Amino acid sequence: MPEITAVARKKLVRHDGMAPPPIAPASFVELGVATPFSFLRGASDAIELVLAALGLGMDAIGVADRNSLAGVVRMHSAAKGAGLRPLIGCRIDPIDAPSLLAYPRDRAAYGRLSKLLSLGKMRCAKGECDLLLSEVALHAEGIALIAMPGEDLDAFEAAFPAMCAALPGMRHVAAAHHYRGHDLARIERLDRLARAHGRTILATNDVHYHCPSRRPLQDVMACIREKVTLVEAGLLLNANAERHLKSPAEMERLFARWPHAIAATRR
Repeated sequence: MPEITAVARKKLVRHDGMAPPPIAPASFVELGVATPFSFLRGASDAIELVLAALGLGMDAIGVADRNSLAGVVRMHSAAKGAGLRPLIGCRIDPIDAPSLLAYPRDRAAYGRLSKLLSLGKMRCAKGECDLLLSEVALHAEGIALIAMPGEDLDAFEAAFPAMCAALPGMRHVAAAHHYRGHDLARIERLDRLARAHGRTILATNDVHYHCPSRRPLQDVMACIREKVTLVEAGLLLNANAERHLKSPAEMERLFARWPHAIAATRR
């Protein structure tokens, strides 16, 4: 692969002109991936993310930008150039329910997801997307939906029964380590909640950049988004530099108590 120093408007091209060699399936696929098309959130370009995933032994990578499919073209191009399988989706932020990762299973479902996002964007200011859970439900056929808990698990637990009722095809609840001392209890609580409603947890690292050294840039982007300085930002910033791609082996270690959460990423 070529050495990449600046990735804007670049493509991955093999020097020998041959197709990339096949990659053995890994145990884990990262689905919670934000790119710069999650405006002022994702701090790594598609090429950086794909090359990092390739180096970590992954055979596939998802893309789930907030309320947008704008990043899928670059992710698809980069993944194909590296020999990875791109999984195309987005993150939906309903105004009356917790967030969802949405991965269409076929072309018709992709069209429904595109129509849903257009509906939310056409009735509000540029850069915003107002959608109701009921509207998501109307367009949900053929889309793999994954509930994304926020910081407040009490609020998520209160909202979850209504989500399950509205989205009977939603099979998973995303679970991620926050590295704040309460991860085991938090993930165990999510696992019990998911099981109680006939769902399972799904492992993710809620990726915002390809490597830990990109965290300072992500902090600056967060400050721009929130209109504060670094000195003022405080808890508006991520607490650590852990929101990067991690190898399947590392994710298996982190979710050793919940192997079904790793297996769910391949289904």
